[in-house]
Amino acid sequence: MRGLLVAASLALASSEYLHWRASSQGLPAPAPARAGAGPDVVLVLGYRSAARGPSAMQRWRTDIAVRSAGAHARLVFSGSGRRARGRTEAEVMSSDAQRRHGFALERIALETSARSTWENVALSAPLLAGARSVTIASSPIHAARARRHLSELHPDLGARLVQAQDYLLLERPLLKLATVAYNLHPRRASGLLPRCCRHSADE
Repeated sequence: MRGLLVAASLALASSEYLHWRASSQGLPAPAPARAGAGPDVVLVLGYRSAARGPSAMQRWRTDIAVRSAGAHARLVFSGSGRRARGRTEAEVMSSDAQRRHGFALERIALETSARSTWENVALSAPLLAGARSVTIASSPIHAARARRHLSELHPDLGARLVQAQDYLLLERPLLKLATVAYNLHPRRASGLLPRCCRHSADE
């Protein structure tokens, strides 16, 4: 039993560290100066819905988006997968932001075709084009991967990336552990693990 507790504690501490570390990865250095007439925009990455509404992961991403948005930012929800009463992920998460957080509909835009993180970024780019700044809202590890995609696809938008308020200590610990496990796949681990550990993950 003691061994299990030690293992669980180590897993939790490692997960917290990796999420904390990822929350500041993939951002331009130095931080971008916010200039221009466009709004600050938060891109919210989709996730599959539950049978009757938002899943726990969707609610977490929506929470991150709303607290990262500030007083005047716009939210762009992206995701196509249909499950909750035939609605897309973007529609489910948008409704959740309005219902739980009172977020104004006129400050929301939807992208309803994306089926992957890469497509979230690629298909949402036209909705980000005039942004004064761009924030990506998801779990910290997932958001860091999306920031890399955006910088590769659209360096001009990558230069406008700012940090989300996506890391809170011990927030959603089980979802954090699940995110770490998913991202340990060799195709996704290069940006997750410290440099000293990447070789073994890529084998």
